[in-house]
Amino acid sequence: MANIEKRATPEGATSYRVKIRLKGHPTESATFERLTDAKRWATQTEAAIREGRYFKTPEGKRRTLNDAIARYRRELLPNLKDSKNRGRLLAWWEENAGFLMLADLTPAKITEYLDQIKSEPIPSRAKKTNPEPRYRSPATVNRYKTALSPVLTACTMGWGWLESNPAERVQSGQESRGRVRFLSNDERAALLHACDDATDTPELKVIVLLAITTGARRGEIIGLRWRDVDMARKSITLHDTKNGVRPLAADALVFPGRSAKTKNKPLIFETQWQTALKRAGIEGFRFHDLRHTAASYLAMNGAGLREIADILGHKTLAMVQRYSHLTQDHKIATVERMAAAMFGTNQ
Repeated sequence: MANIEKRATPEGATSYRVKIRLKGHPTESATFERLTDAKRWATQTEAAIREGRYFKTPEGKRRTLNDAIARYRRELLPNLKDSKNRGRLLAWWEENAGFLMLADLTPAKITEYLDQIKSEPIPSRAKKTNPEPRYRSPATVNRYKTALSPVLTACTMGWGWLESNPAERVQSGQESRGRVRFLSNDERAALLHACDDATDTPELKVIVLLAITTGARRGEIIGLRWRDVDMARKSITLHDTKNGVRPLAADALVFPGRSAKTKNKPLIFETQWQTALKRAGIEGFRFHDLRHTAASYLAMNGAGLREIADILGHKTLAMVQRYSHLTQDHKIATVERMAAAMFGTNQ
């Protein structure tokens, strides 16, 4: 029968060691980062052993990481929304570690390569003779691990090339809470006034207002088509364009380009946007910060993190934790209103 042992490292990481002991069969074991994966492997492996279907595969000693990535590129990567960016990250693994046999790709070896990614300077495109070296952030380094892990999962769960995914036993680097820059009330008023002065691009103010009130990304707004606008219900439908893919449609864009050649393409307004920021006297602000502004305004007006995540289209609450400090005062106010309702007091 299967036994699952919870383990903790001095750094605080948790793993789950599975051992399967069945009479007449050698002990089988594997380690997983998540309990759900450990239970799934235990159930599937124990059933396979009892039915005579379980054999330790030698594929990990015959296949290289490049073999695995090549198959992943053919069979799985094209179906992913972020295939282009993930493919770019996998190219690093192919170039630097692709020669390794899968059996030799241990958690320690993966950690060693992640340390290399962290310590090597980012190639600079600047024309300066000796540009200041820049290095990848912990969040970026984690993306390299995130790109590799599904490849090894496919080797484990799909192709039988590995017994377990070694990347699952590699601790991710600590990431920062993320940048939060949002417009103050004065900045918002100044920016909207500056947009009024953009007479050559009157759509700019509408675009900015949409970003502030919906939290939509630039790509979602400029990709908006009239079929996505419902005047009767006062609503719009936004399509996910985070990875640069817009749904094909023949109907007209809400914000088309200016010339005859670009009328079927989204409006380009970066120059006008930068001019508006200068007129408003706003520094250190990006268009994407309008999305942060929407989330921050929601938080300061009583919306909970789950509501913010739902409105902005975040998949997990962890992605909106950066706004949690803005909800504290409003949580207190909510409790005070509840107490007043319960006890008939305004104290």
